[in-house]
Amino acid sequence: MKPIKLNDILNLSPKDINKTKIRLMVRANDGVFDPVAIAKDERKRDKLNKENLIHNRPNAGLSFKRGNIAIGFIRLPENKDHWLMTGIVKVKKDNGRGKPADAEYYDNNEQFNFRLVVKYHKKTQGGIFTANKLMDELDVVEIWNPEKKLEDKKFPGFKNVCIGYDELKKKIEFSEEWCTALRSRKGIYLITDKSNGKLYVGSAYGEKDGILGRWRTYLESGCDRNGKENGIYPNKEFQELVERKGLSYIKRNFQYSILETFTDDVADEDIINRESHWKKVLCSKDFGYNDN
Repeated sequence: MKPIKLNDILNLSPKDINKTKIRLMVRANDGVFDPVAIAKDERKRDKLNKENLIHNRPNAGLSFKRGNIAIGFIRLPENKDHWLMTGIVKVKKDNGRGKPADAEYYDNNEQFNFRLVVKYHKKTQGGIFTANKLMDELDVVEIWNPEKKLEDKKFPGFKNVCIGYDELKKKIEFSEEWCTALRSRKGIYLITDKSNGKLYVGSAYGEKDGILGRWRTYLESGCDRNGKENGIYPNKEFQELVERKGLSYIKRNFQYSILETFTDDVADEDIINRESHWKKVLCSKDFGYNDN
């Protein structure tokens, strides 16, 4: 399949492309300039586009002059060949060497700012390129959902999951990678009430969606109101807690982690036995929220 190029999305005219510069912004060796850190603070994003992007170097010719268009990209930490577009601006006035030019946002492409990701393997040390040389080498690989944030991480591995209610809800709603991983495993999970240290050990088995299915239920209502083991409700205290304090209490205080995972070929009985083991180890029946 033919890749989607940057200008397939931006639709700049040949005339505009001839006066456009592309800047690939990376963290300075001394750490003074860190574009990813700046971009994480939405209040500073205009500064990144209207100052850092069009800052003319002190010991070189003026890269950004009146009439130039500038497109900014920052390197994503998890993949050095993936670049997130920060914005497109048009230079109104250059202010000499060592200073940023004056600029304004250009055209109507702001909906792609901090959402459009391209793939490019940077081979040179310099970071400023003419668009007619680079534009055709920038393949669009992703356009982020508006809710996705720069600080959102890839799935960290089952052993490293430790996440609060709001963040877990965001991951399950917007990250296919998280959903795929959690769906692929049965397992034993731990829910911690950070307000008092109480623990709840639960298990996901016999369901096509694995841990994902169980956690979706908890996110919707705080507990599984229909789940039963041996004809009794296994987390009665959980249910009573939600009824007494409301889902808002769960959102503020609950943290989710994974103790053990299993593939589909592991028998449900074995998983239940391991769940009992963890309840004993963590004393979650005596001092936590487990009732059986």
